[in-house]
Amino acid sequence: MWPGDVSWLIDEPRLIANAYYFNQDHMPAHTGLFGNFGVPYGPVPTQIYQILLGFTHDPETLVILRGLLCAMLTSIGLLWFAKTLGLRMWFAAAILFAPNVVAFHRILWDASFTIPTGALCLAAFADFLKTRRKWSLRLCLLCLILLPINHPQALPLAAPIGAYLIWFHRAEFRSDKHALQRILAVLFILHFLYIGAVAGVVHWRLTQDKATLEYPLKKDRSQSAASPFLGGKLLTGFDYAKSVASPDGPAWIGNIAKQTSLAMYPVIWLGIFGAASRLKAFRKALRDKSTPSEFDAVCATLIACLTFQFVLFLALAIPPGPQYFFGTFALHAALAFLGIRVIDQYTARLGGAVVSAILIAAHIFITIGGMRTVHYRGYEAPGWPTMANCLGAVRQLNNYADQVVLTDIELFLDYPQPIRTLRLLVPPEPGPKPRHRRLFLSYKRKDGVKTGEIVVTELSRTAPRPPGSFLMDVTPLPQDWTPDPSTWQKPASK
Repeated sequence: MWPGDVSWLIDEPRLIANAYYFNQDHMPAHTGLFGNFGVPYGPVPTQIYQILLGFTHDPETLVILRGLLCAMLTSIGLLWFAKTLGLRMWFAAAILFAPNVVAFHRILWDASFTIPTGALCLAAFADFLKTRRKWSLRLCLLCLILLPINHPQALPLAAPIGAYLIWFHRAEFRSDKHALQRILAVLFILHFLYIGAVAGVVHWRLTQDKATLEYPLKKDRSQSAASPFLGGKLLTGFDYAKSVASPDGPAWIGNIAKQTSLAMYPVIWLGIFGAASRLKAFRKALRDKSTPSEFDAVCATLIACLTFQFVLFLALAIPPGPQYFFGTFALHAALAFLGIRVIDQYTARLGGAVVSAILIAAHIFITIGGMRTVHYRGYEAPGWPTMANCLGAVRQLNNYADQVVLTDIELFLDYPQPIRTLRLLVPPEPGPKPRHRRLFLSYKRKDGVKTGEIVVTELSRTAPRPPGSFLMDVTPLPQDWTPDPSTWQKPASK
């Protein structure tokens, strides 16, 4: 639905441009973008975009392919996990239709690939504990390695699962060592340049006196400490409808849907209670030197993951925004499933069915309504263009030979890559083009109010410069481009 309506801001254009140039060089990407602490992320997301670019350069088709891939893998992971542990499978729809989950499946980002990877990892882990199938162990190991490489925020999920397998199932690793070694060899081939880059960067960061290993939220660590219990930020629709896109329709229905979606929080908290209540049985099995049930083992691991997340978020002062729960998506989704199980236990299965149906209905309303809002009115956040907005501007620019234009869109002052990356993917038709020298890139206005559409206007040479405008380079984004104002920004004063 309306693939061009995805946000297209800072990291996404750079990832696609990097994939484009690695394809031009006929080699797989060896690193991703750099994170908040100056350490590069893994190359797998860029490599995936390289594959997708091998099929098409159409930006909106990339969104469709990426969204289908991520939604399919996440769905498989959630349904597989629920089936393995005997949980209510159709509750997965309440998670899959959550507006943030839908949005982050579609956005051409890198960190959000941890959503499907984590879902598959946890599902394979639960299946292995139940069946001891070798291929489940192999898939789990593959995901365990890729998760923190993709983004370090996945460590609270990957580390406890990996520790549990190593501690309790070393024999299975040894019996399947040849297959596991082949998996590790392939991963090493794809990542050996990345490993060297990370080692060098980490050494440099740790030896600098001013190295920062905290987020800006360090003045209010209470929010970071509470974050592990706020995984509902990613799985509900309240914040999305409030700050990103309010659903169309009667306001009272929208308010009911937003308030109803908040029920995901207590559902997850009930899941934490349900998982913690199985710790006694898990410890008893260990004392008796017997094998814990797969359900108890998964519950104990989830509590360990939650504890790890608490420590990590508190230590690094990580903000509680939805985008910081990508790596632990599977943890909070699993706790939500367990919360429905707890409700079922106390209501003879009626309550869980009712809560599930209500959450599904609320999330479908917010998601579809929010998508309609974005399509017809744009995002709530001012100056937040969609891919379609930028694509329309690029197609207009393709009619000219101008390399520099005037614009008053503040985002492009520091981040011109939304336009410049699309000029790589959507080049102009062959042939000479006129050079106007006074083009103005701005949001279209209707009755004096900005709309989401970006238009290119021809200014006369005698017309005054539009207020708040500055010069912007609109040539295709060059290889290895980084947002360094000293090398690319052209201030209006010059």
